[in-house]
Amino acid sequence: MPSSHYKDSYEATVSLLREFPHWRGVITAALEEARTITTDRFAGKWVLDSAKKHGVNWVPNLRKLVTYGILKKEGESTRGGTRAYYSMPEPEEVARALKDVSVSSVAEPYAPHQVTEAGIARRSTVEVPFFSTLASCGSPNIAEAEADDTYEVDARLIKANSDYFLVRAEGDSMNQAGINSGDLLLVRVQQHADAGQKVVACVDGGVTVKEFQHIGDYSILLPRSSNSEHKPIIFAENAQIQGIVAAVIPNFS
Repeated sequence: MPSSHYKDSYEATVSLLREFPHWRGVITAALEEARTITTDRFAGKWVLDSAKKHGVNWVPNLRKLVTYGILKKEGESTRGGTRAYYSMPEPEEVARALKDVSVSSVAEPYAPHQVTEAGIARRSTVEVPFFSTLASCGSPNIAEAEADDTYEVDARLIKANSDYFLVRAEGDSMNQAGINSGDLLLVRVQQHADAGQKVVACVDGGVTVKEFQHIGDYSILLPRSSNSEHKPIIFAENAQIQGIVAAVIPNFS
C-alpha cells in the first residue's frame, strides 16, 4: 500500500475532492462513523452502508481513502477476511476540507452519461471493483470485502442504479456456456435470479458460477460443461445468490 504524500488530512481530502468529486459522500460517511464511534476503529461496511444515505449508489473501495491518508487500516480483516476496520487520524481536518471545497459534479461512476464541453455524451467506460476471491457467504460479500483492484469496463454493459463487481472464473464447469477458466465476469449484484441466468452463488461454504434453473419443485444450479465430473447442485436453504453474470470478458492471454 503506497503511503500518502500529503502533509495532513486536510490537504489529502481537498486533493481527493477535486480529483474525484463523486467521493464526497464516501468521505462524509467515513467522517460520520469516526465521530460516532466510542472505540478507536470502525468497520468499512458501516461506512459503505452510511454512504448510501449520501447518494453513493456504487461500490467504493475504501483503500483509496487509505492511500490518500484520510483513513488508516487497523489490524487484519476479520470474519473470514471479509470485514476490514479503519480509523480516521484527523477527523476535524477532514471536516474542514469538506466545508471548504464547494460541491461540484457528484456524478456516480456507473452513470451512463457525462457532461463534456460539447454537451451531453455517453460515458465510454466506468470503474468497477475487482475481487480475486469472494468469501463463502454474505449478502452479498462485496459490501464488506476488500477489492483487490478496479478495472475500466465498457459503460454499455452497465445498467443504471445497479451495483457491479468483477471476479475471475476458475475451472471448466461452464465452458459450454461461454465461460472459461481465467475469463473475467462482470456480475450485477442481486440475490434473486430467473431461470436460465448465470449466477455467482454461495453453496456449502464455497462460491460457484452456474446456471440457475427450476426442475419440478427444486431450484438447481446446473453446470454447462464438457466435463462430466461436474454435477447439478440443489439450491438448498443455506445457499445464496450473490449476483447475476451480466457479461463475460474473455481471457486472451
